[in-house]
Amino acid sequence: MGVPGSVLFVCRHNAIRSPMAAALARATFPAIYSRSAGIEVGQADPFAAAVMDELGFDISGRRPRSIAELADTGFDLVVTLAPEAHHHVLD
Repeated sequence: MGVPGSVLFVCRHNAIRSPMAAALARATFPAIYSRSAGIEVGQADPFAAAVMDELGFDISGRRPRSIAELADTGFDLVVTLAPEAHHHVLD
């Protein structure tokens, strides 16, 4: 298996884990299309934005989105960051 062309990071509310992971992936692997989503839509977390800002990444303007919003988008690799997300993606 080669390098994926696209990666989706999924957590529960798309507020902390998955947006942070997607931002880090975009910076580390700019040639790979990286996005994030949650199984439910939560509220943007200011703590996550503050932590990422300390690392030099600005995620303050992003809005959480659900995996349903990406239903017609295909990804080569899906990384789940919560047990609920893992079960949801398998279903």
